[in-house]
Amino acid sequence: TYFINQSIRFNATDTSYMSKTISSTSSRTTWTFSTWFKLGTSSISISFSGLFSAVWNSSNFVNIAFSNSSTYCLDFLLYNSNSTIGRLNAKKLLRDPSAWYHLVAVLDTTNDQANERMRLYINGERLTDFSTNTTPSKDATPLANYATAVHSLGRVYNAGTYSGYYYDGYMAEIHFVDGYAYGPENFGEFEENGIWIPKAYEGSYGTNGFYIDGRDSSDLGDDE
Repeated sequence: TYFINQSIRFNATDTSYMSKTISSTSSRTTWTFSTWFKLGTSSISISFSGLFSAVWNSSNFVNIAFSNSSTYCLDFLLYNSNSTIGRLNAKKLLRDPSAWYHLVAVLDTTNDQANERMRLYINGERLTDFSTNTTPSKDATPLANYATAVHSLGRVYNAGTYSGYYYDGYMAEIHFVDGYAYGPENFGEFEENGIWIPKAYEGSYGTNGFYIDGRDSSDLGDDE
């Protein structure tokens, strides 16, 4: 059994986040983001509570966030040249601050099948019910993995600001896999009672990929 022994607490009122500006462009068409998360109570009331973003400027960014919308909760947004080129607003509501959830977000604009280019999974199951389902064009190049773009955990971006879009809650076992479109089976599995549990990821990370587990409180952003 694979155990996760620690997590990182993000406090929205402190505008806490982690960020890195990457120096070289790698795969902008294909990547996977995976994390276990537990909502703080205030996350339920924040308009957009951000898990991951990649931002170049106010006209070009990528967001993965929670929303307090009554029609959807999880928001996966690709924004290029001042317009939305891809968006999934998943209707599945995630509002239990006592529960740990596992998220996998996949981008693969090289895929010939349009509905495979953006994918979301919660606790090993693919989300298919969306209030917004905008498919990016084949081989589109959103901002993640673009040189000089600021990649962040714990905040997302909108209308020229991060203000009001910080995450409140916990994250653990954070993977960003550059150049690979992987499903949740690479990061977790169903145990004998049908409960989704973590397992060790054993693949590659690519040029700008990272793995953050928060094991060292004095160096939370250490890339393992």
